[in-house]
Amino acid sequence: MDINQLIFWGMFGLTVELFFTAITELITKKNLNLMGHSSIWMFPIYAFGLSYGFDLIKLIIPNDFLRYFSYPFWIWAVEIIIGYPTSKLGVRIWDYRYLPHKKHWKGIISYVHFPAWIFFGILVEMVKKFVN
Repeated sequence: MDINQLIFWGMFGLTVELFFTAITELITKKNLNLMGHSSIWMFPIYAFGLSYGFDLIKLIIPNDFLRYFSYPFWIWAVEIIIGYPTSKLGVRIWDYRYLPHKKHWKGIISYVHFPAWIFFGILVEMVKKFVN
């Protein structure tokens, strides 16, 4: 386990999330403050998920197109595995309940983010080529 790799990917994930949420607010609400948001709880999720999870997926699914298309399902699995139990404890690390009812499941997974998760997966793969 390389601590520098974990720190890099934890920070990378948080940074991408901050940019994504700030730009989403700009586009949807015309909010010029560009203030993104995340939870510190996301740091270990990004650190381990991006350090090791994406490599595992690449081993399991070597075909680029199929792997890109699968990323939202892997991410939803993580969101359910982590988000459901934590929500039962009263902790919402992320919360999609702001979306209309049919566009999310219990605020834990967002169907709307399907294309964003594909692009995020491709971005992670591109960055991994330079970092590793």
